[in-house]
This record gives sequence, structure tokens and C-alpha cells, in this order.
Amino acid sequence: MASGLSLEVIVDSVLTTLVRCTRRRDLAGVLDLFVDDAALFGSDLGEFARGRADLRDFVTEIFAERFTYGWTWEDPVAGRLGDVVWFVAVSEVILEGEGAPPPVPYRLSGVLVQVDGGWRFALFNGAQPATG
Repeated sequence: MASGLSLEVIVDSVLTTLVRCTRRRDLAGVLDLFVDDAALFGSDLGEFARGRADLRDFVTEIFAERFTYGWTWEDPVAGRLGDVVWFVAVSEVILEGEGAPPPVPYRLSGVLVQVDGGWRFALFNGAQPATG
């Protein structure tokens, strides 16, 4: 990606690619979106992965479920310093497949680093907002 793109376009592009790869259960595609020592935190207790081997195991478990995961998001708030972009976005997690539950409010955040002209996750976090 060119460095002149807006932050919103950068974030939207990487998240869109993540959803596309996740929906296809494309393990190599998902892993290519992360740097080797990336960290991932999900919303459930114990949903944590650090490094390529952990990410591979985590994503493989997600892909073994009967639903596929995806998100929609609105107007990410993002900042940038050189080759690092960070973002947060109000979103919904949307499961697809027979008997999938309705969308659930979610929050996405992450840190992207520029590698070989493209953007990859150094940190990805998805969480359900607290209620009450």
C-alpha cells in the first residue's frame, strides 16, 4: 500500500482482508496479515496468541468451529507515527453459517506496522463491550 493513503483506508483495507480470509478459512492468508511476533487477544478468557505458532493454533481452532467469523466496523479512530498505525473501531462481530446467532456489539483495536510496502498486525484485539 502506498504511504499516502489515509489512515482510515489503511485500517479498512487490512480489516477487510482479514474478514475475507477468515470467511474463506484461509489460514495462510490470515497468518500473512500478522508479523512473526504479533499478539492477538480475543474477547473470551484464554483467547490469546503470541507469535507465529500460537497464531496458527488459535486460527486453526477458530476455523474448526461451525460458524465463520467476520466483523463490520464504523469510522475507525486511528493515529500514525512513521511505519506504525494504531486504531480502535466500534464494530459488530457477525457469525455466518446455519443457526448463527445475531450480530453482537464488538470493539476492534490494533497496531499495524508497515512491512515491505504493506501493513500487518503487530497487535489485534477484539472485545465485547461491558454492559450495565
